[in-house]
Amino acid sequence: MPSVSIILPTYNRAKFLPEAFAAIAAQTFSDWELIIVDDGSSDGTEEIVKRLTADFVQPVQYFYQENQGAYGARNTGLDHATGKYIAFYDSDDLWLPHHLKDCVEALEANEDVDWVYGACRMVNFLTGQVIAKSTFYENDCPRPFLKLRTRLAGKLRIIDDERVVECAISHGTYNGLQNSVMRRRIFDGVRFEAKSRNEAEDQLFVISSLRHGFRLAFIDAVHVHYRVHDANSSAAGSTKFDERQQRVLQLLATGYERLLSEPGWGIRERRALRRRLMQEYFWKLGYSTLWMSGRRKDALRMFRRGMGHWPWDWRCWKTYVLSSLRQGRIAS
Repeated sequence: MPSVSIILPTYNRAKFLPEAFAAIAAQTFSDWELIIVDDGSSDGTEEIVKRLTADFVQPVQYFYQENQGAYGARNTGLDHATGKYIAFYDSDDLWLPHHLKDCVEALEANEDVDWVYGACRMVNFLTGQVIAKSTFYENDCPRPFLKLRTRLAGKLRIIDDERVVECAISHGTYNGLQNSVMRRRIFDGVRFEAKSRNEAEDQLFVISSLRHGFRLAFIDAVHVHYRVHDANSSAAGSTKFDERQQRVLQLLATGYERLLSEPGWGIRERRALRRRLMQEYFWKLGYSTLWMSGRRKDALRMFRRGMGHWPWDWRCWKTYVLSSLRQGRIAS
């Protein structure tokens, strides 16, 4: 039984696979199996997989299924995984050679840790330009999760702070699936929401995992090159409105609605969820997406929905009143 099951979902991304398999083969930790789930590709993916993995000494499994989306493909991979640890590989990103080794060593040395991750470096796929040196920092300032209480275990920082769920809801903890290695027990009886077809599900899964008591730890070093291109399933690299961006934001907001409907939240976490829903509906969907693209009536509807979750922000009321007056003048 291998230590790590690497699950690689792919859909019509044959052009990325040579570099993806090269990055996996270059890992300095070699006790793994590779599970490739072809989610209905029509670009010759199967033949490329066979050719590129023919010389792998590690076990490789290939499964083809009708298109279900990335999370449905990941669920299929989980159903066939045999490793003690799970690592997800996004076929268009690149793991750095130390990724598996550093994460597995951290998990082996710290039995109370369930999920270890490193930072991503965001890179423009076409030009190679670095968009963000490390996703753990914004304009060289540490993200809020870096200010949580932690205890050190070598270069590993184990989050030991009761505010971690609130922080994950309000700001994020920046542990996407592609820059993480997780214990298999996280997925015992649990699978992803298969209908999600973008990276919004990552954030929701992290919050759910933390709520169920699983512990995060991180290494403040770059482990993955996240390559931004037009086919990314999220809106991470987008600067203008399009239907895909709206869909991503809508699904994320719907996911937070689903979390809020679950019983058992503490006061701080429930408050954080309501604030987050206000931000998603009012500022991201309503203002930055719909209002700025000229869809003013839809924007006003989203403003009201956001304020329904958190009506105590004066900036929202100011923006809503001024926008309503402006829309009224335009309509007249």
